Formats: sequence, C-alpha cells, structure tokens
Amino acid sequence: MTKSVRSSVTLTVVALCLIAGFLAIEFRATVFKFRGHAAATIIRRPASLVRAGKKETAGVGNIAPFATVSVSSVQESGDALAPGVADGIADSRGWVTEGETAGAWIRLDWGAPATVLGVDLYDLPNLTENVLSGTLTFDDGSTIPVESLPPGGAPRRIRFQAKTVRSVVFRIDRAQGPNAGLAEIMVFGTMN
Repeated sequence: MTKSVRSSVTLTVVALCLIAGFLAIEFRATVFKFRGHAAATIIRRPASLVRAGKKETAGVGNIAPFATVSVSSVQESGDALAPGVADGIADSRGWVTEGETAGAWIRLDWGAPATVLGVDLYDLPNLTENVLSGTLTFDDGSTIPVESLPPGGAPRRIRFQAKTVRSVVFRIDRAQGPNAGLAEIMVFGTMN
C-alpha cells in the first residue's frame, strides 16, 4: 500500500469515526420491552452533565433528572417525545400519551440505588385531559395508590417512609380526555 493510499484510508476512517460520534450524540427514542410491561419508549436518558457525585446529591432533592425515563406511549408533536417531563420544571414539555388513558405508564430508572421518600405528580395543564387515579409501584414490590391530580397545575404530593429503590412506575388507572399524561414528575430523595 502506497503512502498516499494509506493516508486516504486513514482520513476516511477518521472521518467515519467523527461522523459516527456526532450521530451517537443525538438521542433517538428507543422502543423495548420490560418484564411484565408492554413495549416502552425511552424519552430521556440523563445527560452526563446531569449525573452528580455524592457531594452534589448529599441533601434530599428532586432526583428525577438523574433517571432514564420511559413511557408506554408518547404523542409526537412540536416538543417531540416530551423530554422535559422529569427535568424539575412543571411546564408544557410534559408527557402526553398517544391515545392512551387507563393503563398508560411512565417509568424512572436510576443506574444506582436511590433512597426516596416522596413523589410530586403534576397533571397536564388543560382541563380536558386529567388523571383521576393512579398507582406508584417501586421495584421493591411496594405500591401506593394515588388520588386525582389537581387539574390547575398544582402538584399531588405523595409522601412515604424512605425506601431504597432503583426504579418507580406511575401507572394511570383512570383518566378523562383522549390522551392522559403528566406535565412533570418529581421524585424526592438522595442518590446512594
């Protein structure tokens, strides 16, 4: 192989690696199956900048931004795939299902155990699509029933004895309107 051919091959390989690296940075929704659940769509993975060490998470705070978020379905619209549903801000970047009401769910998974002691759930900010009841299920097997979420944007605060878990699922049991969902989910605790 001549020097010029070797240089061309090297430049081509470097260019392909750079292109692959840039493509890997852009996140695409991933569909997969959980044991016991229907197909899921990951709508957000925690960015490496969001991951914090024990020093930053020593106090109790909202640890939802540190979780990988997946949902039963998602309505693709202007804010496609609702990445803001667990970012700590109750706004219009929430999760709206694709025609689901009862049975729709959102799951937060942490890469390490977390000690949690509360969850705040914010309903969608419109008066026609409302969560009327639901269930929180933790990977330790415990469940907590959830009453109707306030439709005006106030959170439904659920507090409980501290538990160490790696995931939490909120399942909508009853809802009104064509699509259910959440404006925001906050999970209060510490990363272990």
